[in-house]
Amino acid sequence: MALPEHLHRLLYRIAQAYYLQDLTQQEIAQRFGLSRSKVSRLLDQARREGVISIVLEPPPSGAPHLENRLERRYGLDEAIIVTVTDPDNLLNTARELAPAAASYLLRCVRGREVIATAGGNFLRAMVDALPARSFPGVTVVQMVGGIGPSSAPEHSTELARRLSQKLEARLVLLPAPGLVASSELARALRTDAQIENVLTLAANADIALVGIGLLTPESALLYHGTVDQLDTLNRAGAVGNIAYRCIDAEGKPLRTEFDERIVGLTLEQLAAIPRVVAIAGGRPKHQVIGAALKSGVINVLITDEGTAEALLRGRGAATL
Repeated sequence: MALPEHLHRLLYRIAQAYYLQDLTQQEIAQRFGLSRSKVSRLLDQARREGVISIVLEPPPSGAPHLENRLERRYGLDEAIIVTVTDPDNLLNTARELAPAAASYLLRCVRGREVIATAGGNFLRAMVDALPARSFPGVTVVQMVGGIGPSSAPEHSTELARRLSQKLEARLVLLPAPGLVASSELARALRTDAQIENVLTLAANADIALVGIGLLTPESALLYHGTVDQLDTLNRAGAVGNIAYRCIDAEGKPLRTEFDERIVGLTLEQLAAIPRVVAIAGGRPKHQVIGAALKSGVINVLITDEGTAEALLRGRGAATL
């Protein structure tokens, strides 16, 4: 049924004022002698009746289409896809994903958040790309103890420190190694009052920043380990790790003696954080990224186009 001419005219004038003249709803209400709530209802009606037709122009890359498919496939709140030049080179991939990751983080920060962070090269690249800002009400907390050489720029302690400096935010460090010699020692450390308080703060963070790691002899996770430990984890079905917690190809956490020796958040604690942002990409990581998405822990993924296409083809479970 055609709209009455007087109603069509009113809907058109309201839409014209809002979309073409950039008036606020309150200004429109004053101009036309309406309440603000009435203006809002008229705009909704104009959309329903086809008086307003919104056309979205996607960027030339076509990435938003991939992003939407990836979000629906894995139940993500948001996927951000970047074109990279060499997906086989993980360090270059990390550097090329970093500006998008830094931009995303700044978009999410309002000024009172607690940001929990792990370690790794992809997070390091994001911190490198992050412009200086001032958020004195923000807290950056280390979610897992330091693993690997403490002088390494991707070490979790160093990354938390540098992230807090970039944001001019409060810093809370976890005063413990990330991986210790025995499960008994790890339990004793986790029950230390200071360490327990830091882990509790991290578990209640608003945002968590994580990498998705491979299990290789060069992995920071195995810095104090041996090739035998790597073989043991591989035999147990490990394909990689999220914030140093090992997962299998279906994203399930591996309850091993190795896992019991970690001082840091568990995957269950991580999954309870409202916004868990993973920065990961590159062809060698297709399998572990696919597993991480199946875990249900990640709700925001920043990755490359080739990885997104592989995940949508179901190749996240392919052999590395």
